[in-house]
Amino acid sequence: MLDEFTDSDMAGDVDSRKSTSGSKHIDVRYHWIRNVLDSKLLQLEKVEGPKSPEEMLTIFQRVLEKSAHVLVAARLDAEERRTNVRLREEQDAAYRVALEADQARERQRKEEQERLAREAAEAERKQKEEEEARERAAHEAAEKEAALARMREEKALSLAAEPERFWCGSQLESARERGSKSLYDYVDLLGCLEVESYSLVSNFPRVVHGPEKLSMSLKEAGLHPQASLLVEFNS
Repeated sequence: MLDEFTDSDMAGDVDSRKSTSGSKHIDVRYHWIRNVLDSKLLQLEKVEGPKSPEEMLTIFQRVLEKSAHVLVAARLDAEERRTNVRLREEQDAAYRVALEADQARERQRKEEQERLAREAAEAERKQKEEEEARERAAHEAAEKEAALARMREEKALSLAAEPERFWCGSQLESARERGSKSLYDYVDLLGCLEVESYSLVSNFPRVVHGPEKLSMSLKEAGLHPQASLLVEFNS
């Protein structure tokens, strides 16, 4: 860009007057023509003395022609700088995209690792719970079996010595005068049943020998001198 300027403090001033012949002149003292390109200041021409507009145009034209290569070089340099700036911006944008993609992959990898770790911990917890449940079940079964064995032993010791034949061919001993509870004790001692709740029932006529008759003797319950009883599971 060409620029003309005056500095009243250092380079004098510019005065526009008409000559005696009526033509207009520009009185230029220490007048400069400058080239300003991207903050670079170059002196292209120094003009002094009165000049007509035509002379000034001629000077400007000459300066332009003489400085054409400078202007072209400056324009090319500016274009190159703009191109470099654009390339850097494009490279920065591509770098940001690649960085975001890498960060996304890293987040996904960490999330996958955390998910696998949670699943492994959950599987380990479930396995431990199952093992503990099996151990508890085995312990409870052993305790139940031991309690059943103690109960049978106690009932066997409490029963009197009189043979009674049961449906499975076993012979146990009873006492006529004992209550019908002794019949339940005999059934428990057989170990043939895998249920905890059952009732002894006579068929003809149907009579359930439940808890209300446990204190009766066999004779009072109508089971002496003989009777057939069925085992009925309670739901």
